[in-house]
Amino acid sequence: MIGTLIYAIVVCAIAALAYWAIDALGTPEPIRRIVKVVVVVLAVLVIIGLVAGVFGVDTGMPVPKAGG
Repeated sequence: MIGTLIYAIVVCAIAALAYWAIDALGTPEPIRRIVKVVVVVLAVLVIIGLVAGVFGVDTGMPVPKAGG
């Protein structure tokens, strides 16, 4: 459970960094909005997959297990 929580925090941190980097790079507006939406959708899908894996739903995504 702790491994999954750490995994989720890392995913959120990477998504937040990518979201910030898009603003910092000064990309044009249509591209910026599309990339931000893609980053958020991917992060949400990974988090949903993690939560589903914790509750025993087989998502095909590797979920960190407690104890190794």
